[in-house]
Amino acid sequence: MTGFCPPALEEDISADRKKPKQFVTLCGRIFRDTDPQYFPSAQYRGRTLILCTEPCLGAFLADPDLFYKAHRNSERIQPNVETR
Repeated sequence: MTGFCPPALEEDISADRKKPKQFVTLCGRIFRDTDPQYFPSAQYRGRTLILCTEPCLGAFLADPDLFYKAHRNSERIQPNVETR
């Protein structure tokens, strides 16, 4: 039969589609093939920010405005790789 997908294979395919491919934490770390739900997060000005560690979350909660100001540019910076 053409176009037939066994149920077990179909579930595997749909699981791959739900699997997160990549996300970036506030400090700029890029995580691939990792689920962001396992990382600390906080709400800030209507956005959900993902942080890389619990200590970063603690620092953020101590002074959200200062922490965000110090790390927000990392959201825009693209890695610059130099070879020598």
